[in-house]
Amino acid sequence: MTRETSRTPGPDELRLQAARKREELGETIDQLMARTDVKARAARLVHDKTPEQVRSNPKPFIAAVATVVVAGIVLWQLRRSGKWG
Repeated sequence: MTRETSRTPGPDELRLQAARKREELGETIDQLMARTDVKARAARLVHDKTPEQVRSNPKPFIAAVATVVVAGIVLWQLRRSGKWG
């Protein structure tokens, strides 16, 4: 029957263990920061959901959105002033 001896780690081994733990903690913190960065996550989601055609040439899309907004404001003003419906 062999007897296992419990060996205490030397200073170099302790330094290596501490360095590994620091690296693991740094990675964990980076992952947590990425999860809580709402602005970056929203930007990534918008980028992923935006079709390639719009990303490559956004001017027609922006013009269409601006037209709808202006038309909505005009219709709202007309209804508010009583000149329409």
